[in-house]
Amino acid sequence: MRAYSFPKTFAVAASIIAVILFAGECLFFSFNPAMAMDYYELYVIFLILASILGALLFSALIYAVSPKTEPKSKMNTAEITKLQNELTHLEDIAARREDFIASFAHELKTPLTAIIGYADMLRSKEMAPKTRFTAAGYIFSEGKRLEALSLKLLDIIVVGRQEFEKRKYDAGVLIREVAAVTVPSVGDAGMTLDIRWEKGEVEIEPDLFKTLLINLVDNARKASKIGQSIELFGKNEEDGYSFYIRDYGTGMKSEEITKIAEPFYMVDKSRSRAQNGAGLGLALCKRIAELHGTELQYYSEEGKGTTVRIFLAGGAQT
Repeated sequence: MRAYSFPKTFAVAASIIAVILFAGECLFFSFNPAMAMDYYELYVIFLILASILGALLFSALIYAVSPKTEPKSKMNTAEITKLQNELTHLEDIAARREDFIASFAHELKTPLTAIIGYADMLRSKEMAPKTRFTAAGYIFSEGKRLEALSLKLLDIIVVGRQEFEKRKYDAGVLIREVAAVTVPSVGDAGMTLDIRWEKGEVEIEPDLFKTLLINLVDNARKASKIGQSIELFGKNEEDGYSFYIRDYGTGMKSEEITKIAEPFYMVDKSRSRAQNGAGLGLALCKRIAELHGTELQYYSEEGKGTTVRIFLAGGAQT
């Protein structure tokens, strides 16, 4: 339906009424040619007032009964929402790219530390052939892991892929490999790493899951003091297999446990920065756990230490 504006309606109505009254005036004076001038002027004034009043009344009536339409906005609600969603998406992409750069820089440290440590042993110490071969093997394996890790981190953080090829892996072998990488840094800090496991197999992406356990052991080291021990062990449990990382260090308050997996969050900022922490390790651990269909479970008490549990469904004894 068509909507009417008052000014336009008034102009049209006034024009129509003026034409009608002027025609009526012409007919009136054609039959009364002898009317006095004074009466003629009064008649004209009357006609003008009558035309204005009639136009106003007619316009008001038409405007009152005509449908009203809201002015069209330049963008409707759906278009505004779509634009906001696109802006949010672009912001998320930019944030993921920044997180990737920071996370990748953080994850480079662990294999590089092992490579540098074993290379320094080869360079500075006399070693038996078997020990030398073992050190060279760790340098090679960590170099290959660094290569694989860079591609997988790119997929996880930037591309957002959710599917990786998993395979059966011996839990004891995995724990020993993690210990081989982390023992040097734990020992240099004046602590010991105790490992044990029950026989079992887990379905994992080995490079990513090894990164998860290495990060957790490294966090336990940062939370511990000289002379304390860190435990890494695996257990067969109902419907699956669990890995545990336990320390007897600073522990956490309950409100801190809910925040520790947030990027850049650090329980003890001064301690973490002194040990080159960036607050990204646990955020990445959480993501790797999610890719394996599980989560990190924290049990902590301030001043008494922290235990982290990772449960993998479907683990089997071997």
